[in-house]
Order: sequence, then C-alpha cells, then structure tokens
Amino acid sequence: MEIDLIRLFAAVIENGSIAAAARSLDVSPSLASRRIAALEADLGAQLLVRTTRSVAPTPAGSALLDWAKVALSDWSRIRDDIAAMQGKASGIVRVATNDYAAVTYLPSILSDFIKLQPDVRIVISIAQEPAQLLDGACDLAIHAGRRPNADLFGRRIWEYRRRLVASPAYLVGNGSPKTLTDLTQHACLTHTISEPAEWHFEYPDNRLREVRLRSRLASDSWTMLLGLALAGAGIARLSESLVREPIADGRLVELFPELRSVYPDGDPPAMWVLTAHRDLPLRIRLLADHVAEGLLAYHHRPNS
Repeated sequence: MEIDLIRLFAAVIENGSIAAAARSLDVSPSLASRRIAALEADLGAQLLVRTTRSVAPTPAGSALLDWAKVALSDWSRIRDDIAAMQGKASGIVRVATNDYAAVTYLPSILSDFIKLQPDVRIVISIAQEPAQLLDGACDLAIHAGRRPNADLFGRRIWEYRRRLVASPAYLVGNGSPKTLTDLTQHACLTHTISEPAEWHFEYPDNRLREVRLRSRLASDSWTMLLGLALAGAGIARLSESLVREPIADGRLVELFPELRSVYPDGDPPAMWVLTAHRDLPLRIRLLADHVAEGLLAYHHRPNS
C-alpha cells in the first residue's frame, strides 16, 4: 500500500471530508475520491460513511486508521533517521504565527531556511493565538504575548515592551491623560483577544495597577490597531517594534513611559517558539532552531 494513500486516508478522517483532506495535501478532490474508492475496492470493505456534510470511519475504517497512524509515525521516523544520516531533512512543516510576525520577521528567516533545506515544504497559517493551533493543526508556533500553556515545549526568545500611544491630533482634541484613572474617560483601542476590557501596568516600585477601559474600537489585528492610533481614533497599547518609528518621527506620542505594560500576573509579553512535543522530527527541529536563531539575530540588530 502506498504511503501517500495511507496519508490521504488518515487526512480524510482528520479533516472530516475528502475535499478538505485533498486541499491539505494539495491534490484535487476528484483524484482523492477516486483513490479512496480504489482503496475500499482493494480491501473489499467500506471504510467511510459519507453524508452531505462529512465523513466518518466505519469499524473497518477505524481499524485501518489505527494501523495507519502507527505506519505513518514509523515512516516519518525512518525518513528522519535516514535524512539525519545524510545531513538533510524533508517533508511538510506547518507553522502558525500572527499577521505582524508573518510580515515583519519571517519572510527572510524562512527564505533562508528553504535554501538550506530545499526538500522541506513550509505551510503557514495566520492566527491571533498561534499556540492554540498546536492541537494538531500545526507543528510549530511563533507566539507573541503572554506565557503559553505549560503543556507546550519551546523557548522564550525575548521579552518586549508595549507602549501606550496616541496621535498628536487625538491628544489636542481630547486632552492628554495625566493619570491612569484618566484612561477610563478616553477612547481606547483594544485587542479583542489580549485583554479586551482592561490593561495592567507595573509601577517602578513593582506595584501592579489594573485599569478598566472604555473601548471605542477593537480589533484582533495589531497592525489594524496601529493604523487606528495613527488616524487619531484613540489610545492604543502596542509593542515597541510597532510604534518605535511613529514615536521617533512624531506621528505618535508615548504616554506614561515610566510604567511597564504587563499581564495580570505581572509577566511582560514575550516572543516564543513553541511545539506540542519535545521529541520532534528532524524537519521541525531544524526549522524551530533556525527560526529561534533568526529572531534573536533580528532582535539584536541595531534599532530593532
């Protein structure tokens, strides 16, 4: 039995439909349907129960799936072992990241990697919570923000600051807040996932303060929030890398620079490279190391 056919069958069960499995493996749905039908004919058994919306395994299909999972794992392991002997890797690595990291950091990092490992194919998914896709949808997550789930494995690449900013036009029209309490009277631009209703700050003496917000506009995109702040829509709390240039050229004004933006437990945000497992196939391990090294190099560049 061909390994690609085993992989297709497992993907059909995982994705819940032949069409979705075909898309995940870059084959046409019609070809995938014919191959599954040929597999059933070869085994002389119905493997899938098909409805208009989904498919599910029959008892025979479940038995085949159990065997397929072991076979695919063994195949992946032996391929990695042989690749390691040759000093190269192959296969697909599914990467989850957010929109900002995908545009700012990853293009050059991933471009360099595929030159070093031309037999590795990388598929990127954009998500506001990349670490959540490590439940099976992705192999590697580049996660920015709060400390991830303790069940995940990886490394913290760097901590970063978030700065409270507004445009000069907004401050002229609405006044500049003098205390954190004043923020409750201002239009705040909030992230719908990361603390949508309150911000937390740490004073120089380590005291923590929570501020409940009046959110005027909210988005799940940090770059959208930056655009809104630049347009004078309100006060935003954004990473230093996003606002460094607008602050330097006067398009944004930093508020309360003496305070540190933190999460409710006092942790600062950080950049992480994460996986769901410690024992990784060679291709994932190589890419995780390469991304971590690339992010560190970017962070240590002058003016980064």
